[in-house]
Amino acid sequence: MTRQHWMLLGAALIAVALVITGTFALRPLLTESDPVADPGASASPTTPPPPPPWESTTLPGYNPDPGKLELTPLDQAEGETITVSLSLEPDAVTTGGSVGLSFDAIELANPMWDADRSNLTLTLQELDRPVLRFGGNGVDRRMWWTSSGEPAPDWAEATVTPDDLERVAAVADDVDAEVTIALDLGHDDPARAADMAAHAQKAFGDRLLAVAIGNEPNGFFHPNQPQLAVRDESWSPDAYQDSLREYSQALQEKAPGLPVAGPGAYDATWWRAFAESGIPDQRALSMHWYPLWDCGGPPSSIANPTVEDLTSPALREQAHHIIGMGADVAAEHDLPLWIEETGPTSCPGTNDTSRTHAQALWTIDYAMTAAELGVERMAFHSTLQACQGGAPMSPLCASGDLADPGLIVQGRTSYLALMLLGQLPDGQVFSPAVSGDGMVMVHGVLAGDGSLALMIVDMREPATADAAPVEISAPSGLPADVPDLWELTEGSRLSGDELDGQESLLAAPAEVSGEFAGARLGSAVPLTVTSTPGAVTVLHLDPPDTAPPSDGGD
Repeated sequence: MTRQHWMLLGAALIAVALVITGTFALRPLLTESDPVADPGASASPTTPPPPPPWESTTLPGYNPDPGKLELTPLDQAEGETITVSLSLEPDAVTTGGSVGLSFDAIELANPMWDADRSNLTLTLQELDRPVLRFGGNGVDRRMWWTSSGEPAPDWAEATVTPDDLERVAAVADDVDAEVTIALDLGHDDPARAADMAAHAQKAFGDRLLAVAIGNEPNGFFHPNQPQLAVRDESWSPDAYQDSLREYSQALQEKAPGLPVAGPGAYDATWWRAFAESGIPDQRALSMHWYPLWDCGGPPSSIANPTVEDLTSPALREQAHHIIGMGADVAAEHDLPLWIEETGPTSCPGTNDTSRTHAQALWTIDYAMTAAELGVERMAFHSTLQACQGGAPMSPLCASGDLADPGLIVQGRTSYLALMLLGQLPDGQVFSPAVSGDGMVMVHGVLAGDGSLALMIVDMREPATADAAPVEISAPSGLPADVPDLWELTEGSRLSGDELDGQESLLAAPAEVSGEFAGARLGSAVPLTVTSTPGAVTVLHLDPPDTAPPSDGGD
């Protein structure tokens, strides 16, 4: 429960207490002649009314007070022990404020942002300093920016103004988010784009990490997507570089020094085109990737939008290949690597992976894998459309109908996954090596205070698989001032009954009980725990002198 929730509940209880106290204070003492209430009648206790929907969150499956966390006993685990080693590389990515949501730029005009009767801010506060990115196909095709009240052209579906940026900036302040915004390149209007950038710089201040010049320029003219064309067949990486330089010059005049990220593309040729364009103030190399792109692919494909492909270790191997290429290009040009738009699949409509527990498991494993490969910022593409009829892959959605989504949002299974990622401490990501067939993966973080967080991701079907033993060795490559002994103190779990089920359950961090309470990990003392099929288990370990006391049981 967030701090805001406790404050609201406390205020309600105080109000009830005052009403009850006032009632007794104003009631005269009974005399012998006063009628006596029927002793058989029972008074119903006064309970505070539930808060209105804009003062609460709707997160199906989330348990903020789960009680103690208990792992399956070792003597009930089956199969060969999975062994894990973790190493800290000199260039390891840091966690904290690095994962969040991408929205289409037309959502900048959504009335939900900073609205009195919207719970969007409260919902975003359940994440850890979430990434917020605005771009998508709409920025180059359907979004109209004006700071002077000009009438929108016929092609515009949404008009964005400085007031809209101020409202989004207020939410970014409330949730402690860093923001990136794409500018319209599709309509080839550098002056208008620079005007938007200048107003964004003023509205967001230091929270604006960078702007992007266009979204997916490699898709401006593509034979397979004529409906998205905003250029003709002469469009090329060279033409893109010319546009970058023209837009950059306009930015220098209206918003000097504003960082630029790009290209926000899914093709290495275009990554290089951005990095080698020579424009100043380059902030990061950004890429997009949807791994399940083969919408009607054959069974032999590993990129079909199915639960089987989504939970396959082959998808993690493909992430190493594709993201690894992006990391290589970024390193060649001394730029950080961002994934500014991603999700399970780019296939339109509902498919087997939509809103499933498998999507939640994949979200966590993918985000951690990307961080291990050097990705410093990742945004999962989202929408504020209605839950029924809106984009099925979005981590959150609006509770109204398609024609009128309303101002109240709720989280889906993958939103719980982002919440679990937010439970990780700020620190450096380990590089893992894990035995077995890849269906069980382990990730880890070294926190700034020397504590550890271990994340066991088990992609096996919970209805048919058994708990598995997992032996974790002490991490290598640690700085000299880091402890070499840790004690298991608390943990949390994201679980579900079926991979293709429409529900995930997330427990808030709680003390570990049972045989693993106080279990230790050290240089000569590996830690053996159990993995739960179809679940992500997060374990927190503290140096013994800072670990809270444990009773060793329930």
